[in-house]
Amino acid sequence: MQSIKTYFADLSQRLGLADELIVLSPKRRAAKQPMQLGEVQDQTEHYLDLSSGAEEGKGIFTGVWGMGAIYMFLIMSPVIFQDWEGALYVFTTAAIMFGITSVVFLLEVFWPSSSPIRFNRRTREVYFQDKDKLYHAPWDEAVAWMQESRTVTQYTGAMTETPLQLLLQRYGHAEEVIALRLNLPMGRTAETQGMFWEYLRCYMEKGPWFDENGQPLAGSNREEVLDGYRRQQQKATLDLEHYRKLVQDGIFTPSRARVRILGAAFFYPCLFIRDITVKYARQRAASNQWHPLVKERCRPDGPTTRLYDLEVAEGLHEGAEVSAAEQAPAPR
Repeated sequence: MQSIKTYFADLSQRLGLADELIVLSPKRRAAKQPMQLGEVQDQTEHYLDLSSGAEEGKGIFTGVWGMGAIYMFLIMSPVIFQDWEGALYVFTTAAIMFGITSVVFLLEVFWPSSSPIRFNRRTREVYFQDKDKLYHAPWDEAVAWMQESRTVTQYTGAMTETPLQLLLQRYGHAEEVIALRLNLPMGRTAETQGMFWEYLRCYMEKGPWFDENGQPLAGSNREEVLDGYRRQQQKATLDLEHYRKLVQDGIFTPSRARVRILGAAFFYPCLFIRDITVKYARQRAASNQWHPLVKERCRPDGPTTRLYDLEVAEGLHEGAEVSAAEQAPAPR
């Protein structure tokens, strides 16, 4: 952990931000109540996965090709009833378009995906894997911070950005440290990011299940948590009631609401195909992305030793002591 602490100290001094950074701690509350913010990809009794945000564009190319294939077939379909050659031309063109869509779908599903950020309650560690590089940090000594900034441009107007970052070190290479963003910073304030950190802190310290005020729950609310994430990630929606309410509240005029509904309906095939692509891409990635050391520590009966302890046993952290497996804190 010394390399992480040294990295953070050097970063603060080098950039002159020591007085502007808001340092977060696993042992101190960051907000009055936790907030999920939609990044929770999976949450169980033993681990919580955060979507890293790098996969936001996943599935969009498949959606565009699929939408193009569907609309091209519909536009050209009257030719089918004119003559045999016309019908052959339409079906050949459609077959080519749907074939390209299928190829793009397979590429996006099988293309290596960025792994989520995993918080393991059993061993109280944080993991992130970038291809064959595994990064980790003990939760009890986590170094995280945020810094709120406001930019104004002629194109976007005023925009608030508050990166929330966590330092991890590479397994077996303690000198290699990365600053990992826990979510997208655009539009976030220090208050909302603090609520997000409090959600993670409640999971690790009070979880795995807790209410909107951070108080522990006896039963699981896993489905409620995941439903919130799915609603956040699902792009193919036609929420007519939402637009009706905007008109009633005077936010939209009826004509503007109709235009927005027509636009959503037009792009629905693209977003529907995109959602399907993302679903299968994540299912495939979930079974292939984690190092065996992480997988076994996320099992209910897996080892309770931390990756940090394994490094200490190998002499990678001078002066540090190995914590016995039986002394490792159990999930609360």
